[in-house]
Amino acid sequence: MTARNELNTLEASGLVQVATLEPELEYLFRHALVQDAAYSSLLKQDRRTLHQRAAETLLTLYPERRRELAAVIGMHFERAGDAVAAAEYFVIAGEQALERFANKDALAFFDRAEASFPPDDQRLELRLRAAIGGARVAWASRGADDSIGRLERALPMAERHGDLKLLGDAYFWIAFMRRMRGENPATSPELKQILDRTREIGAARGDPAADALANAFMAVGLMFGGDLREGTRALEEALELLGSGGDTVSATILHGLLSLGHSRLGNFAASERALATATRFAANGDPIGALDIDITRSGLLVERGDFAEGEALATSCAARSEELGAFACAVPANVITGAAHLARNDALGAKAPLERGEELSHISSMGSFQTLAEGMLGAVKARLGDAPGGVAGSNLALERARSTHDRYGEAITLWQRANASPGDHAAALADLDAATTLFEEMAARPSAARTLRDRAKVLRAMGRTADADASDERSRAIAHELGLKDFPL
Repeated sequence: MTARNELNTLEASGLVQVATLEPELEYLFRHALVQDAAYSSLLKQDRRTLHQRAAETLLTLYPERRRELAAVIGMHFERAGDAVAAAEYFVIAGEQALERFANKDALAFFDRAEASFPPDDQRLELRLRAAIGGARVAWASRGADDSIGRLERALPMAERHGDLKLLGDAYFWIAFMRRMRGENPATSPELKQILDRTREIGAARGDPAADALANAFMAVGLMFGGDLREGTRALEEALELLGSGGDTVSATILHGLLSLGHSRLGNFAASERALATATRFAANGDPIGALDIDITRSGLLVERGDFAEGEALATSCAARSEELGAFACAVPANVITGAAHLARNDALGAKAPLERGEELSHISSMGSFQTLAEGMLGAVKARLGDAPGGVAGSNLALERARSTHDRYGEAITLWQRANASPGDHAAALADLDAATTLFEEMAARPSAARTLRDRAKVLRAMGRTADADASDERSRAIAHELGLKDFPL
């Protein structure tokens, strides 16, 4: 009896049905229970033999569809007990899923690939591809630690024999994850070593873009450490040298960070230009890239004083982040939402997004935003009557900010703590003086204008009218120059 006759018999008995006719004839079991029963009736060795034959048959009949069928081929090799072959096809399936922006599927395939590699597997390029692919998708859902771990497990062998281009990509992602974790090249020997190695690899490959990429991360470290003006200038310079030398993902990320730096400086036109460039790089359909762009825009809107619009966009981004399982993106979206509520004196509205942002910052290892979330959440608790919780939150944020040299996070925490203690004018003024000094040293002019405005209110409540007027005048001058929307014309 031919295979066709056997299939006709099974179809007539109601056990299977035609699934598709084109491009190939395919059958499916009518019921999953029947499929399970048929599968379970096979001896274990017979199952393995059939899976091995299925994988080899697919490769023989459809060599031109090897990438398209990689997930199925990998599954058959895995169930056949051929872990070496399975690992290769799971890597290919993961890369194909990445191309379709099916990030959850991609991560599952890269996980299965890593689990399939024998300890002594010498396919170094394949190992590195699996680690890089997994890191690219894992950071948004599982955090920086998971992604760094993947890459650092693959690097020792790859350093000895690996492809330099792949090595450079791996070091880029480690640098990015460490930066998101809050590390600074000036204070983190590990991050500095990674950037130095990136330069060495670039020199060996004759690739000047590697120097620019390393300089870009040094610049980002300056920005997040509080040297906004120098950091933004250096990042802009590095990106000009990089040109189109980087991949679209790294270009999107770095231009988004440049936009953030400019918005904190109050250079809103420059921030818009950087955001437009990031948008062009992200215009390939990547939902995470598009989400990052919108989060950056929401931050720009809040810095400019468009609080209602910025809050609405950030709230939408937070919801989209949760839907995508992109928890690393949900952290800044929730923090920006909370900041917009606080800017309108809505402590109750700020509570839920800041709590969610703080919770997810631990999962995703988003160090800088964790400081902001903790500091603002401390102020929210104090405003809502939880004085001990407010003190604990502010102290925790200040300790984290100072230990990581995060002057911006320190200034935001001091500012919010001052606004949460309206009855203690002396303490509020001390915090506002310290915050104002930090913002002015960083050239964070939108924030400086707002702290000066709040300082004027405290001075006026203390009866120091002349000092209040002077602070108010400085505040209005900055706001008028920048065009801040929350100041009267």
